[in-house]
Amino acid sequence: MRNSRRSLPPRVGAISILVVVALVGVTITSALALRPRPASTSLPCSTGGEDCISIGFTDAWFNGHTVQLEYSHRFFCAQPPESEAESGCEAGAPAMTAPPSGPVVSSIYLLRPLGFVPPASTVQCGASCIDQPSTMDLSRIGGDDEATLSRRSFVIEDDESFQSTWWPVVVVGVKSLRAWNHIASAKTIESVDGCQATGHCRPEAESNAFVFFQVLGPGMSPQGPA
Repeated sequence: MRNSRRSLPPRVGAISILVVVALVGVTITSALALRPRPASTSLPCSTGGEDCISIGFTDAWFNGHTVQLEYSHRFFCAQPPESEAESGCEAGAPAMTAPPSGPVVSSIYLLRPLGFVPPASTVQCGASCIDQPSTMDLSRIGGDDEATLSRRSFVIEDDESFQSTWWPVVVVGVKSLRAWNHIASAKTIESVDGCQATGHCRPEAESNAFVFFQVLGPGMSPQGPA
């Protein structure tokens, strides 16, 4: 027996399907709108947050003051020298390849505490730091070949006319809390030189690492994004 239910004309059937699909879409959209948004898990820009697109800030010590450095490019580490670190960065040997573009200026001195924990207020970067390597091969200077650069602070010796440019990274190990606190109080490259002269800091170790930033000057924003 034939089905006696009358079929809808093709055009009417298509319209009915579109209406149903539209209603389902509205229902789903409304449900999503009512669902609470998850809290952002992005890190602050000073510690390499994913939303910062390589733009962020750290502190540094310069000429007796704390200044801010504004980063805008990822670090650069080219081999050789050979590195066992995932970052490709190596301390204890000078760079053989400079960054492909932009001038290279004076060094930034990366201070590492050796065998002690410095006060948090004197630490400018933790395990993650915007546009800086998180690991470095330190085997040439008595460290691990895949050392994590956790607590660290920075000293610069020139503002380089506030230009954005490449700065070579020089690693300096600080041997005691007293020496660290003295540098943190003085905030000068001379205090680092004095620490090395008295044997409380290790000699400067060149590296193949370069970081890209500018020193914020007069009239510039004193603080970066959160």
